[in-house]
Amino acid sequence: FIIENEAKHKIKKDNEARIVWLNDSLKQKTEYAVVYLHGFSASQEEGNPVHRNFAKQFGCNLYLSRLADHGVDTTDALLYFTADRIWESAKQALAIGKQLGNKVILLSTSTGGTVALKLAAEYPDDVYALINLSPNIRINNPAAFLLNDPWGLQIARLVMGGKYNKTGITEESERWQYWNGQYRLEATIELQELLEASMTEETFQKIKQPSLTLYYYKNEEEQDPQVKVSAMLKMNEQLSTPDSLKFAIAIPTAGAHVLGSPMASKDVPAVYAEIVKFAKQTLKLQSQL
Repeated sequence: FIIENEAKHKIKKDNEARIVWLNDSLKQKTEYAVVYLHGFSASQEEGNPVHRNFAKQFGCNLYLSRLADHGVDTTDALLYFTADRIWESAKQALAIGKQLGNKVILLSTSTGGTVALKLAAEYPDDVYALINLSPNIRINNPAAFLLNDPWGLQIARLVMGGKYNKTGITEESERWQYWNGQYRLEATIELQELLEASMTEETFQKIKQPSLTLYYYKNEEEQDPQVKVSAMLKMNEQLSTPDSLKFAIAIPTAGAHVLGSPMASKDVPAVYAEIVKFAKQTLKLQSQL
């Protein structure tokens, strides 16, 4: 099903969704399955090697999702992206995860964390635990709220001087293959709508599952430049998860918004060490290594 679905799209190399079986020859359901939900304008590679290493260490099947409209080879990246479409693709990813394991752990980055939190709130029996890397609760831009207003798109085009948001990732960069160098501004409007509609106290109070949130923060000047750390901390406080099962931990040495890939993060080992600690001490998972 996944292969057929991906074949309908012209996808950039290595951006396609896939299952990474714990045992490729047996292809059996495992006790725990990991579903990786990537960030806005990114792909599964943004969490590599953290997601693969985690699944292997703790004996899990792994589903690497491709969220709606992402990873497509087009000059108009994310033109058709909507809050509804990413939500539908996140629900599909969870459904696949349920086929792969008896309990599903959602591992996510940034806007993948947005939909992971919403999944945990809406489907409490289907999501066992959350591991959120730099979850996008609010964009780190004081003018972001304007995007979802009636003149938001026009204002954005005036500010950006065109129809696109340029990310600064160029064709020479190793990140070009896995992230968008530019994308349509319409997508940022939809992203803001997703955040305003779903990243609320009402959503967070529905969440009772174990949760680990990791974020880059060294000091007021050196912190996550893309999403608000203060919003992540507030989210963690508002979860109904018992205090003994929820954690928000700074990784001051990460130096970047993306924590799980050495293409961006300066300290993937520190990130992975916190995830392993959470898996062993809080989730009581047994290491296979």
